[in-house]
Amino acid sequence: MNYEVIRVEEEALLREAFAVRLEVFVTEQGVPEEEELDAYDSEAVHFVAKDRDSNKVIGTARLIQKSPEIGKIGRVAVLSEHRGKGVGTKIMQAIENFACARNLRHLELDAQLQAIPFYERLGYTAMGDIFLDAGIPHRKMKKSLRKTEMETTTT
Repeated sequence: MNYEVIRVEEEALLREAFAVRLEVFVTEQGVPEEEELDAYDSEAVHFVAKDRDSNKVIGTARLIQKSPEIGKIGRVAVLSEHRGKGVGTKIMQAIENFACARNLRHLELDAQLQAIPFYERLGYTAMGDIFLDAGIPHRKMKKSLRKTEMETTTT
């Protein structure tokens, strides 16, 4: 797979990221559109995976800084035909590297139950009870960041 993960810095790219989220969450999973796009989108740092051949966005996620040390990852979505090829992992690694460079010490996320094994492979730990978000069962997950570990994942 020939793709790159970049931070969104232009409106057109953000619209493409939103289109991926709408495809995955609204069309595939039945999340109401008014719940998918929210006020946090304006304060979040967004990331996309772009297919270098087609120049299309194939995956996305966002990071919200909750405090000086804690970030929350959300809206992780990869188009169905690109799943299982490492796209989600690369997006998560890019977010973790970005968070580490900004001295965040912990990352949190709300994982759909079927995605928990994916996040566990990346070092996240599930905590607390199952809860519903947009009618879909989730659990909170957390990971501590260590700068030396983050530097080794990029080399």
